[in-house]
Amino acid sequence: MSLRHNFGKNMKYYRFQNNFTQEKLAEKLNISTTYLSELERGMHSMDFDKIEKLCTSLNIEPFQLFLQPKDLNLPKRIDMNKSN
Repeated sequence: MSLRHNFGKNMKYYRFQNNFTQEKLAEKLNISTTYLSELERGMHSMDFDKIEKLCTSLNIEPFQLFLQPKDLNLPKRIDMNKSN
């Protein structure tokens, strides 16, 4: 798996851990939801300033985004507004 794909899968994992929708995280990062989705799928890379902002938003250290992904079986879609 490429570094870009590791980054994207980890980004998605930590987004779920923080109960953020793509819309909410994209708003915090001042990027479009389309771009965030493409980042999570490993289609793009992110500049250092955005990585810093992402890590602050997700309460993680930057290196955590580049490790082997925590969970390879993340759902493609979930309803974050649905009550548990």
